[in-house]
Amino acid sequence: MSRIGWILRGAVSSWLLMAVLAPEVWAGKKDPVELIQAQTEVREESLLDVGIQLFDPGLPEDPLAIGELTEKGIFADVRKSEARYIPMNLLRTLQSSGFWGAVRLVPGANSVDLMVSGTIVKSNGKELKLTIKAVDAMGKEWLDKRYKREADLNAYMEGQFGMQDPYQSLYNQIANDLLKSFRKKKDDYLNEVRMVSELRFAVDLAPTRFDDYLKVDKKGRYDIEKLPAKEDPVIERLAAIRERDHMFIDTLNEYYADFYDRMDEPYDHWRAYSYEEQVALDKLRSAARWEKILGAAAIIGGIVASGRGGRAGHTAGEVAVIGGIAALQDGFAKGEESKMHAEALRELAASLDSDVAPLLVDVEGEVMRLTGSVETKYATWRQLLRQIFESETGLPVDPNVQKPTDPVGPIQH
Repeated sequence: MSRIGWILRGAVSSWLLMAVLAPEVWAGKKDPVELIQAQTEVREESLLDVGIQLFDPGLPEDPLAIGELTEKGIFADVRKSEARYIPMNLLRTLQSSGFWGAVRLVPGANSVDLMVSGTIVKSNGKELKLTIKAVDAMGKEWLDKRYKREADLNAYMEGQFGMQDPYQSLYNQIANDLLKSFRKKKDDYLNEVRMVSELRFAVDLAPTRFDDYLKVDKKGRYDIEKLPAKEDPVIERLAAIRERDHMFIDTLNEYYADFYDRMDEPYDHWRAYSYEEQVALDKLRSAARWEKILGAAAIIGGIVASGRGGRAGHTAGEVAVIGGIAALQDGFAKGEESKMHAEALRELAASLDSDVAPLLVDVEGEVMRLTGSVETKYATWRQLLRQIFESETGLPVDPNVQKPTDPVGPIQH
């Protein structure tokens, strides 16, 4: 390409950035949100364990509607990957705050002190919108809020790429809001939350023994009706099985962490390219398409100029055509590179379901092999837990079988 062509290409790109991108960037700029972190070690008895469910990807059920989203650059498989990636960012943020006990991703129904769920409303590299809900074991709501944040441009700059998530401020805000709710709760209430969490695990595992220990109202809120006896050996066995359940979930979390690490690089690139496209989307469809239009316009203008005759006309026409072709090619290159990263993310989404190695677990002295996706493994594991409990205690899991009478006493923590 001639020197004149490169100059025109640079001028077109600069004009594009100044006239279209810059106003959008600064209009949406917000001050960063700092994470509130514990300055001293929090007493263990004051800590609540947190479970974060895999997020709802926010996709329509109608295949035709999903197809329409694809035309807009929203890929179903990418969104499904984000539904696993984004909760991991929130998990690590909560862990780093120092105000919580164990924080785990939970792939299915689980009894935990505080459960956090979320739905991805919008995610395109430029903007992230999430709906976040948090409900404690007693069924009382701590948080129900929509969060919106534009990407921090520093995360996309050379030298900073991949160093920090562009939406870290959003995760910090969620963590700070949860902490705000936590600080409003009295110690007696938090103790009751932990007791209900233990009893809900007991009811789920052995309804024949514990189904009348809790009362649930029409709003789904739990109250303690009675407590197991202090010396009840079944409670000790339940505590041991619950610890085993936690260890199993920790193993599954290793898979999610590995998926997160593998997704990190292609996802960062996809978001960076998607950011450029989404900033220009307000007027056209994407930065790539805008350059294609500019390129086509420059080519047409060049042809017209060269047709006017004379040396000056031919020179101007040559410059415009060459510059227009350069801009056009650059637009196609951006589009192809964005598609490449999107395809990598789609492959990763499928890999979490297909590449997870089988897990071997010991049930009643027999080693069993769990296969399938992470979520399928966990569903199977919950069924096995009931078998383990029945084997170790001799108590029937079937709720139709008559249960023994228990003495009442304080639950042990």
